[in-house]
Amino acid sequence: MSDAVSSIGTTDRPAGARPEPAVVDDAGQLTPAWFDAALGTAGTPAAVRAVTTEAVGTGQMASTVRAHLTLAGGGDRTVIVKYARADVASEMARMAYAKEVSFYAELGDRVAIRTPDCLYAAMADGEPRFVLVLEDMAGARPGDQIAGCPVEHAEAALVNLAGLHGPTWRDETLRSAAWLGGDAEVSAEMLTPFLAVAADGFAARFADDLDADEQAVLAASRELLAAWMTARPERFAVIHGDYRLDNLLFPHDDPAGVSAVDWQTASLGRPAADVAFFLSTCLEVDDRRRHERDLVAAYHRALGDHDIGEYDVEDCWEDYRLAMLHGPLIILLGRLTATVTERGDEMFRTMWRRSSAAITDLDSLAAIRAEIAATG
Repeated sequence: MSDAVSSIGTTDRPAGARPEPAVVDDAGQLTPAWFDAALGTAGTPAAVRAVTTEAVGTGQMASTVRAHLTLAGGGDRTVIVKYARADVASEMARMAYAKEVSFYAELGDRVAIRTPDCLYAAMADGEPRFVLVLEDMAGARPGDQIAGCPVEHAEAALVNLAGLHGPTWRDETLRSAAWLGGDAEVSAEMLTPFLAVAADGFAARFADDLDADEQAVLAASRELLAAWMTARPERFAVIHGDYRLDNLLFPHDDPAGVSAVDWQTASLGRPAADVAFFLSTCLEVDDRRRHERDLVAAYHRALGDHDIGEYDVEDCWEDYRLAMLHGPLIILLGRLTATVTERGDEMFRTMWRRSSAAITDLDSLAAIRAEIAATG
């Protein structure tokens, strides 16, 4: 078995040193010797003397543990370790894992968005297996997708998001990064049946609960999503793809210190897709209606800290309207692939309600139909 390894952020690791195994499959492999190598302390006798782990979260695609390390001299340290789930062994999973490892390896030092420091990353060659060792942001807490967030948290999240989009804005060299791209041969005609399955599954679960506007958005998603997904908009950047509260960590009493995690959906795409998805699904409807103009403007101002060239705030607003289909896309695909749980159903239903309200309020469907017609 061959493991392709990227090592990050550990400048004191001896040349060629890496833990054995390079990629772990369960927490039992996280031994003191493993951490000595992974954290760059190989050669220091018994630098890590003991390891205990506890599960963190309930990820659908990966297992995550907090590792408590007892260090030589009596100190201790905690880190987060993320690795593949044994029951997730598909090509889609392999691609998602490769995205997350590659993000930290290739873009972590380039972008300005706050993320946990990556201390070690490895990806098995051609297999759906990976491991990440990340900074433990124990003092921060994830947002609550169902409850939504205060406006000041939303503004902090969007300012942080500009730190991802700005440094990668319209960078054509990124098109050569296979992990950021989709299949150029995939057409709208090829995507349509798959999206129809996702829409059918969502309708079977929720149709009786959807009001007229929500039903209209579901019907429009069937009609428009494939063409919208395969369009090549003028403005592009690296996007998170699933930028929402469950994937954000907020320090206590310091929303400006928000960090983003879970990079398994990173890609090149419309920058405004992250903005539209966040605001349309993470704010309660009345809060979004009152504050979205100001929040989009705050994101636009934050982009000004990066060399993106001319980009008017009204163009940013129109991009935001045109990107609103990212909400239905992620909700439909998420509901299709996620394990069915009571909380999951409540979350997807809440997100659809909020997203549909935004699409209706902004008349986004008319704008998207006009864009699709214009680009042919």
